[in-house]
Amino acid sequence: MRPLLHIGYHKTGSTFLQRRVFPEPGFSLVARSKVLRPAFVECDPFAFDARAAREALRPGIDKAREDGLVPVLSAERLSGNPHSGGYDSRQTAERLAAAFPEARVLVVIREQAQMLVSAYKQYVKRGGPGTLRQYATPASEERRVPLFDFRFFEYHRLVGFYRGLFGAEDVMVLPYELLRADPGAFLGRIGAFAGAKARASDPEPVKVSPSALSLSLVRRANRWVVRSDLNPAPPFEREGADRALVRLSLRADEKLPAAWRARAERALLAEAEGLAEGLYAESNDATSELAGLDLGKFGYARG
Repeated sequence: MRPLLHIGYHKTGSTFLQRRVFPEPGFSLVARSKVLRPAFVECDPFAFDARAAREALRPGIDKAREDGLVPVLSAERLSGNPHSGGYDSRQTAERLAAAFPEARVLVVIREQAQMLVSAYKQYVKRGGPGTLRQYATPASEERRVPLFDFRFFEYHRLVGFYRGLFGAEDVMVLPYELLRADPGAFLGRIGAFAGAKARASDPEPVKVSPSALSLSLVRRANRWVVRSDLNPAPPFEREGADRALVRLSLRADEKLPAAWRARAERALLAEAEGLAEGLYAESNDATSELAGLDLGKFGYARG
């Protein structure tokens, strides 16, 4: 059985796949982020050893094969980090190809305005203090550290690069919207691609995100008390404040009127659509051709 590399993207049902699909019969989830990030993402670029990385994962892969299962390596960070513009996406892909040249690659994408909203919400949950516009737009043209970059959601770039490394027939692209609309069709395509029957133990979502309304309050508090790589110098740092604020936001959502929450979600999405307008039609056309999909049917901008 050839390994299946599931590389993300972020916010495309990765947790659902890792918890409800890949542990099911037919697959063996050999490694997730805890193992894959230090091995392929956070490692010293001058000291990466493809053979050592492969050997570290070989026992789990060999066991899966002995049991007649598809070994799965799954971590959305392998596609890059949206908050830093995917600055290391190419390097990570090259490391994966060096260690597992025989693997098949699964890439799950999402319509860009919806993706921007989800990435921004994650940014706030991780301590980010900025508005959506501040998050998406750099303060100056001089970038001293990696920041959000709209080009990260030009999916044809990463998909094309992986096809060049692994071969066109060994890279599958699926839209997250298909998972939402027709889970059976989504999982069926994964199974046919990987060589195992894919099914889910529970089709329900595994994570609930705080609303845009409650997160707007979290964002304001982040500036003062949450220290993270996204907000390195709050004036009144409090250990664990980020987790506490997210818990409070979820509790607040239980009490906030649904109409208020829906209005805030619409406003945030509208702002994201405005920021993304005109940016992705050409890329989506290219991705549609590479993936053999009509992304326009799933709400993606097309040229």
